[in-house]
Amino acid sequence: MSDTIAWLDPWYPIVDEVVRHGVERQLMLEIPQSHILARESVRLIARRGDTDDALFALTEGRVAEVHMTWRRSPETEPHWPATAIFSSLAEWAAESMIPLHHELSNLR
Repeated sequence: MSDTIAWLDPWYPIVDEVVRHGVERQLMLEIPQSHILARESVRLIARRGDTDDALFALTEGRVAEVHMTWRRSPETEPHWPATAIFSSLAEWAAESMIPLHHELSNLR
């Protein structure tokens, strides 16, 4: 899935399986049972280089942009880690990655 779009800064695809599995394990550690991703199968596909955001593939072509907290136990509030779910990688790119890239490019 990660090679079907042109990645724009600050996002980059994850190709290292050790990194992928480590971040996936960390996400499962962070999310409380009431979190929107608690019963989802996730696969890390990209990270944001300037923050703790990560992009995960979900079932049915959906993706989740998650602001990781790096806590060593489940969060106590169900809205953490902050998560936005998109129906497709293309929708995420159009609504999140591209606008962010343009915003950051204008700051330079």
